[in-house]
Amino acid sequence: MKKILFATTALVASAGVVAADVSFSGYGRFGAISIDNPTPTPDVEGIYTRIRLQIDMTTEADNGLTFGARLRHQATSVNGAGYGGGFNGARFFARAGGLEIGVGNTFGAIEFMPGVYMSTQSADIGLSGLGFHSLVTNTAQKGYFNWDAYSSGGVGRDGVEVMYSAGDFGGHLSYSNTGGVERTGLHVRYAFNDWTVALGYQDSSLATEDKIVLTVGGNVGPAKLGLAYADNDGIGKFALTAGVEVGAATRVDAYISSEDGAAGGEAYGLGVSHSLGGGASLEGGFTRNDITDVNAVDLGIRFNF
Repeated sequence: MKKILFATTALVASAGVVAADVSFSGYGRFGAISIDNPTPTPDVEGIYTRIRLQIDMTTEADNGLTFGARLRHQATSVNGAGYGGGFNGARFFARAGGLEIGVGNTFGAIEFMPGVYMSTQSADIGLSGLGFHSLVTNTAQKGYFNWDAYSSGGVGRDGVEVMYSAGDFGGHLSYSNTGGVERTGLHVRYAFNDWTVALGYQDSSLATEDKIVLTVGGNVGPAKLGLAYADNDGIGKFALTAGVEVGAATRVDAYISSEDGAAGGEAYGLGVSHSLGGGASLEGGFTRNDITDVNAVDLGIRFNF
């Protein structure tokens, strides 16, 4: 992460000195992707690229309150078809100690819940995430990504959220009412030793988006393990994830998930990450989704800045 610190002295006697901290960070990733879809859906084979630039801005008021905002520019291309390419809607916040209030393009309580995503570079398997089928909140029968989350390519849900942390305990409450869809999300979490337990809930005006989520994650020897379950409006889904350092620079990650219901089934994935130094790494993965009969594989380079 690169930081630029701007300090400006006001020209009025009562103002004093105002200091603002502006941080630039992000990543780039590029490589090849292949998605073998069932007929009649066409397969996807070609080049995958993404560039993300994130800007975080904060300033501290005289009373000790911290005010800030996050803005992101992202562009993605898959087999020549691009999307994104502009700045998203900003998230604004005010923070005091362990309490933070956010408005605008909010993070979302379910999205920010520990254990929902894998602790890999892509937050799932491979260079690109390959469908994010390890997420127990994603189901073929009730929908994908149907919860509030910080949007990289749009204005987001334009909501409000309250986040609080004190020692090993934390909580997150979010609310939005956009496009006729009202969502309320909540999670609480507790960390002990090398383990974290979290319980989440979402109530939506769309019944198919109601969720109860439980995650448990921690370390057993050299392995990082995660177990998660979600009730997605009556469709249950389990997931077991694992990551192991197999050398000084190489990590192997895997998952298996199972979705119940009449149209349910299993999905699994295997990924490898090899550090090249300097924030760069070789990333690759394979996933199989029995529910949708889709095989996917990708391989490429990611670099963080």
